[in-house]
Amino acid sequence: MANRTELEAAHGFYAKNYDCIGTWFLPGKNITLRNRNEQGCRFCGRHPPAVTFKSAAHAIPEALGNKTLFTAYECDMCNQEFGNGIENDFGKWSKAMRTFAQIVGKRGIPAIKTKGGSRIEVGPNGFEISSYPTDDLTYEIDEKKNTVTFHLRCEPYTPVAVLKALVKMGLSVLPEEEIPNFRTALSWIRNPNHQVSLVTKWPVMYAFVPGPRPFPGIKLILFRRKQDDLRVPYATFVLSYGNEVLQVFLPSPERDHHIYGQQIDLRPFPNEYDLKPSGFGPLKHGLINLTDCSSEESVTTIGMKFDKIEAILT
Repeated sequence: MANRTELEAAHGFYAKNYDCIGTWFLPGKNITLRNRNEQGCRFCGRHPPAVTFKSAAHAIPEALGNKTLFTAYECDMCNQEFGNGIENDFGKWSKAMRTFAQIVGKRGIPAIKTKGGSRIEVGPNGFEISSYPTDDLTYEIDEKKNTVTFHLRCEPYTPVAVLKALVKMGLSVLPEEEIPNFRTALSWIRNPNHQVSLVTKWPVMYAFVPGPRPFPGIKLILFRRKQDDLRVPYATFVLSYGNEVLQVFLPSPERDHHIYGQQIDLRPFPNEYDLKPSGFGPLKHGLINLTDCSSEESVTTIGMKFDKIEAILT
């Protein structure tokens, strides 16, 4: 956990450099974000009749538990392309955490399935694990400490596609008047060629809050730089859900050209559990590199406490 001096410095950094231009707490009442002037797609720039707007487009993926925040400026074609593309990569990357945080998505709480037939899923009495000795599902149980540690192999995903999905979430809740500052980013997230880079060094700030799901819903915060002579990125987007906080700077070559190649000061925005710990241990902070453009598998390690274990032999 960061000490109070570090937290005060972080709050001071944001007070000096940024204005908060949007905060959302989900679930809440149903909200549909709309363009004020005309119906058109924010992402591809097309208008009816070239495109349609019949489907309910989620501003934040439904996989994260979003049932109430929609957009009316994402056309059906872009909605389908994102769902089959970058949001699918994000779903694979985040699946293990969503399962253990028991986040109800489009088809309920996702079950983790291995190639060998093992499963981890949430049942009426807690987590249910079906494991086979010849499978690649590995975990260690410490009965003295009442802990179990899982080592879960993720489905293949492309890291930069996950990054694009996070940026797309921020661009989805961006005020309409800011869109001209992100034309390059809007084109980049739609480009299926992930070899085309936009920013080479692009850390995603990450925090993990231990314990039973501390964020009962989804919290979104959007910040914009106060003035252009400040040497910080123009906009940053903070997403809190389950046990995780993800913060990504939204790329704007239109407004950030003066800081490219410069040494800049970046700090994570403090969340409420930095000051008031959850009671289940210190927060884990770090940086995630999601700039790799090749598909990969990775192993996610998740530890949790248990009250009891019931073994069923078949």
